[in-house]
Amino acid sequence: MILDKADVVVVGGGTVGISTAFFLASKGHDVVVAEAREVAFGASGRNMGFLHMHNRAAGFQLELARAGRALYDEFSELLGPSFEFQTNGAMTYFYTDEQRQVFKEFVDMRRGQGVGMELLDAEQAREAAPILSPDVIGATFSPEDGQIRTPKFVRSLAQESIRRGVRIRENTPALGLLKSRDAVKGVRTLYGDIPADRVVWCGGVWSTMLKAEGLDVPIRTERLGAIMMGEVEEQLDKILNGPLAVKQYSFYRDLPSYKDEYFTSPNEDSGHGIEHLEVVSKTENGNLFIGCPMDYPDQLDDRMPLGGLKMAIDALLEQFPNYRSLGVEGTWTGLIPATADAMPILDEVDALPGLVLATGHVFGNLAGPITGKLVSELISGDELSLPIDELALDRPALANADDVIRW
Repeated sequence: MILDKADVVVVGGGTVGISTAFFLASKGHDVVVAEAREVAFGASGRNMGFLHMHNRAAGFQLELARAGRALYDEFSELLGPSFEFQTNGAMTYFYTDEQRQVFKEFVDMRRGQGVGMELLDAEQAREAAPILSPDVIGATFSPEDGQIRTPKFVRSLAQESIRRGVRIRENTPALGLLKSRDAVKGVRTLYGDIPADRVVWCGGVWSTMLKAEGLDVPIRTERLGAIMMGEVEEQLDKILNGPLAVKQYSFYRDLPSYKDEYFTSPNEDSGHGIEHLEVVSKTENGNLFIGCPMDYPDQLDDRMPLGGLKMAIDALLEQFPNYRSLGVEGTWTGLIPATADAMPILDEVDALPGLVLATGHVFGNLAGPITGKLVSELISGDELSLPIDELALDRPALANADDVIRW
């Protein structure tokens, strides 16, 4: 049975898929999106919306992130105040002199790489974020960082895409590819076929299902949690990162003064593979938004482990004991497609002509929209905004996907 037909069918209704559909439609393509659940159901609906520039590695990763960040200025004009876009920067606070030395080296390194960074003393840190504990002795500040509410962004962009002619088929899982003489000619879904000249697979961690089509996508599943708390009165207009997140980044670990013990907490459950990327922010409505317990599950399980939930709440109450009576309004975990070099995969698949792979987005809030723009340029035969050689499926850096634990 034929469900629909299009020039291009996009699999996946998250940030990458909806951005791809939007940019393709803007170039005049007839586009159908096949989404297994609803728009922004997966990782795009289950993250804290950070646009972190300060922890993007120098080189092409930073260039890609900056290109993605710049698109939000355009989206803000197009979509209005629909997705809580803020550009007040982010801070990473610290408690010890040993941590301060590591952060000083980090700030010096980042400045040398052209990233705006400052090292604040205790008074400056609390002036910037009065919510901070008296135990904090300083912080870094990155004015380039920002934040969105990702599910609101994706849904708003989806509505704009529909106005441009995109048809979004929610609750329509893709089962596989339609082929003719080894060329991809569309997608098989639970409710019928969608023939198309091109298929763009934006399925995140579910891109591993392409193994049934003979395509091994080298990604590993990473699980990040977030917890929405009740409203708080304290002023907070910046993202607050705790020092525990540092150990997740290779360029911190390579600094001369770095030691694991400076950035590890007894609250963490590393014996069971759970670590904590400690972070606190505040939504437009005044709710406290905290995260992020992190682990690498063996299965596609998007439930938050109890150990991770306890770890995040224990860390919050250690820093902010006055929130002991604050209500919990919801918990989420997003399954992130981690790659060995923390870079997405954007490539035309030679073995399956007609298929474009757009997945592996560890920092999808930044890289997702620019990926969609690049895919639209690739399919339209236009000059690319950025070269995509470093995002190739067969790049050597992806050879050890099973070993991914650090970005």
